[in-house]
Order: sequence, then C-alpha cells, then structure tokens
Amino acid sequence: MNKPAKPTGRKEQTKEKLVSSVGKVLARDGFKGLGVNKVAREAGVDKVLVYRYFDGLPNLVLEYSNTCDFWPTAKELLGSEPERIKAFSPDRQIAEFFKSFVVALRNRPVTLDILAWEVLERNELTKQLEDIRIRTVLEYFEYLEDIPDDENLTAIVAIMSGAVTHLLIKSRITGSVGGIDIEKEDGWERINRAIELLLKGIFE
Repeated sequence: MNKPAKPTGRKEQTKEKLVSSVGKVLARDGFKGLGVNKVAREAGVDKVLVYRYFDGLPNLVLEYSNTCDFWPTAKELLGSEPERIKAFSPDRQIAEFFKSFVVALRNRPVTLDILAWEVLERNELTKQLEDIRIRTVLEYFEYLEDIPDDENLTAIVAIMSGAVTHLLIKSRITGSVGGIDIEKEDGWERINRAIELLLKGIFE
C-alpha cells in the first residue's frame, strides 16, 4: 500500500523553521551555546533534519547569514531611489550608507544580540556571518560614484562602522550613551548629524 504523499511545501517550511531558529538560539545563547540539538528543539523538529537538509550546523548557519532577517542587502540600504544618492557629494554618499545602516540594524534586534556575542566569542561560524556583511558593504560602495580609491578611506569606514555598530549594540542594553538618548529618534538624529559632520570634515 502506497503512503499518502506529503503536502508540498512542508520541507521548505521545516527548513525555514530551522533557519529562523538558528538566529533565535544565537541571540539567546551565543556561539558557544549553539548546537544541533538546541536548534532542532527551538524549531520543534527532529535533529536529523539539520543533517538531511543542510548537511550539518555550519551550512545551516551559512543559510541564515544569507537571509534578510539577519542582514540587509545592498539594495535595502540604497533605498527605493538609489539614483538620488549618486547626485550627492562623496562624503554625503558615504553618510547615507551609515544612516541607512543604522535604520536597518535597529529593525533587527536579533542581529544586534548576535553581534554582541561575536565580540566575546570567535570561531568559524562567526566568520561566516562576517563574510555576508563584507559582501554587502562592497556591493553598496560599488554603486557609488566619485568615491576616492584611498586606503585611508577604507580604514575610516572600518572605524566608523565599528563605532556605529557599538552604539547599536549598546542600545540593546542601555538607554543612553554619552548623554545621548539612544532609545528615541532624537538621539539617533544627533548621531546621524555627527556622521555627516565627521565625513564632511574628513573629505575637506
């Protein structure tokens, strides 16, 4: 007797559950606390499916790193009218990147919790999550025009990325930094203005 066919899409639904569960477990327990058993339990499925669908935990984490739930795409950061950015001065083009970056990550609290764990724990899985971030930045900057090819600018962007990411992570655990209320829009507007001023000064 033939078994009834399983409803189409069940496999994809299970895979989505597992991918989503990776983010939840990472945010809650960190990289050292991440394991196949925990992810499967969070997803409510048998752990064998992690191996059947993803051939193990590293590939599952890689799949999660490529989701928009974890990290914004260059297209998202460029916004609905990317052409307008090309009309800006170089410093303003880069400032727009950081301002969009702030909005995107404030809308991803799970990602911010994962980034906080990355500061404390380093392994092969953290590298996988870093790779997608580097790729997104490169894709964004490839779209810009008249940006000088300067190794000092690369270092400046790296420093500012670290500073902005730190503020975003801090916003998950504290209400203010240096007297700036990072729980309110006014506080982030002050930070946005500071980003613009810093970059304008650097380019001048």
